[in-house]
Amino acid sequence: MNTILLHLERLRRHYQAAVKDYDQVSLLDLSHTLRLWAELKKPLETLAPDFSRSIHFRTGLPAKKVLRAARGHRYVFSYMPGGVRTYASNGHLASGPEMDDGAGDFAAGIAVKVSPPLVEIGKFCVVGTSFDQPLIKALNEETVTRCGFTQWLGAEAVRLSFHRDAGPLEMVSISREMMIKRVANTLDGSHPSAAGGADVDNTFDAPVQHLLRYKMGGLPLPYFILLKIAQDILHVSPRIPGAPPAHDAV
Repeated sequence: MNTILLHLERLRRHYQAAVKDYDQVSLLDLSHTLRLWAELKKPLETLAPDFSRSIHFRTGLPAKKVLRAARGHRYVFSYMPGGVRTYASNGHLASGPEMDDGAGDFAAGIAVKVSPPLVEIGKFCVVGTSFDQPLIKALNEETVTRCGFTQWLGAEAVRLSFHRDAGPLEMVSISREMMIKRVANTLDGSHPSAAGGADVDNTFDAPVQHLLRYKMGGLPLPYFILLKIAQDILHVSPRIPGAPPAHDAV
């Protein structure tokens, strides 16, 4: 159990450093630490069952009518129930290629709550076509599911439609666990990107690289998703025996 508490403290420190000023080293270490938590999913079922089975983990999906309307267009949907708190947005909320001047029609939905110096952002939605009501309102109609730690790791963190190598539009759903592993393994968190290797050609690497073009709260979207994953683990962490209260961890 002491090992779990050590990894919990490690996660808390890297999260707190990253969320306060987007320190690049802390973000790299956060991705590596989350990779270790993904590897702990099976041991936690025995070592901390109240944490592992807790249904305080939540995951969100876009409404089916939104997905139908977005079909045939580039899009990014990432729903984050409970929001992500950040102190380092510097007034930036969301951006992406579809929102650039001259990029054409687009629809976007961002859930924001501002309490200076804190900004809380709860979802990122952008579609490369215009939406009218009631579809604009439907961007807020996420389906939220409560689940245990392992199921939550395997659930969708982001869904995107993009062109891979100038090919046709391709829809990709990326789970939390896969996002953690691809960021850690290819963006210098766990392995040096300059070293190359067999693991750099994973099918999810192209979509993760594409998502780096989008920013949420002033941070590239894959890293913002990692902040949310860390925040949720820390929120539920008091269910681990010996762990500090959530308000001390987050």
